Amino acid sequence: MNLLARSSLLIVALLVSGFSFGYAPARADELPEDTNKIESLTPEQAQKLAEEFPYYLYLDSLTTLSDKVANALGQHEGHLCLDGLTTLSNEAAKGLAQQKGNLSLNGLTTLSDEAAKALAHHKSRLRLNGLTTLSDEAAKSLAQHKGALSLGGLTTLSNETASSLGQHEGHELSLNRVTTLSDEAAKALAQHKGALWLCGLTTLSDEAAKALAQHEGERLELCGLRTLSDKAANELRQHKGRLLSLDGLKTISLRAAKALSQHRGEWLRLNGLTVLSDEAANAFLQYEGRLYLNGLTTLSDEAAKVLAQHKGDYLSLRGLTTLDADTAIALAAGERWDGELSSLTSLASPDSLAIAQALATRKGPLSLPNLKKISPKTLTALIQKEDVEIPLIDTLELIPEPDGSTTDDFVIPEWLEERENQKRFR
Repeated sequence: MNLLARSSLLIVALLVSGFSFGYAPARADELPEDTNKIESLTPEQAQKLAEEFPYYLYLDSLTTLSDKVANALGQHEGHLCLDGLTTLSNEAAKGLAQQKGNLSLNGLTTLSDEAAKALAHHKSRLRLNGLTTLSDEAAKSLAQHKGALSLGGLTTLSNETASSLGQHEGHELSLNRVTTLSDEAAKALAQHKGALWLCGLTTLSDEAAKALAQHEGERLELCGLRTLSDKAANELRQHKGRLLSLDGLKTISLRAAKALSQHRGEWLRLNGLTVLSDEAANAFLQYEGRLYLNGLTTLSDEAAKVLAQHKGDYLSLRGLTTLDADTAIALAAGERWDGELSSLTSLASPDSLAIAQALATRKGPLSLPNLKKISPKTLTALIQKEDVEIPLIDTLELIPEPDGSTTDDFVIPEWLEERENQKRFR
């Protein structure tokens, strides 16, 4: 066989075996186990990954995406994260829009009108939190998107953009970095039919509050507000949605408390409050929905007595780090209190035994999942409520009796030992 023939055969053999002049196209099974380390993909590899990781696929090291690879990834049906991409062609946007699960493109800082029009066809959650600007035309297109839409990079919002986004057809719109909102923009966004997130706002005019009170979606998140005028509170009590969140407020006036206690929705969240006067507690007694006050670390005996009589559906006080016996007695009697004390890490005060005895009388659920320090007598009193949820006994630090009485050894009851063994082997 002559030299030319041999060379031809060698080249054919190399091509058949997958090598061509030193280049080896990697198969999907040759890619890194950590998909977030993948820096480039062929369409075949992309299709293989979409099949092998049907629920979650993270490809944050990809900085560019060919149209063919985008089309292959568009077949993925789960959560697809491509936060490393800084640009996206119009054709690639069309390919990704076919993807059926959540799609995260938080690395994009710009989006063409054509790409926005394509992505509007995506049916599930779409995250575009890297965009700092959005043209009016792109906003009109994205308003047609029928899934949850997150635009957490926008810090300002023109009235025209707000008017478009207020018509967004999905069940959630997140604009959590918008720091100022005109009254006109507030009126436009209030038209949104789903959950509306505006946690970047630290202040809100009375007129904007009046506008947003007309929002009828699932929830209105104003969790960044640091101040709220009495008049704005009075406007927001008219809010027609199910949940109103004002988690950024650290304090609240009596007038504002009285106004918000008349909130028409089902849930009122004030998890940022760190102090609550007895008078404000009494005002919230009138609220008929689910009340969340998880920022309170302490509660006066009087406030506890009042809140224990809460007439609404639910009361949450998960931020409490300390209790006294009177507060424990009051809360244990509260039918609407959820019984969660997830911030309470120790029962080490002189009245700890009385606190435990009071809590053990609670008829509903009682949970102290982060308890760390407790004395033997206090622990014995606490587990008189056999359905109490506490950490495994051998993880607790048993301390001397805080009241100075004799410290006895703790003997774990047989029923509790059996329950703990079941926990260990779940």
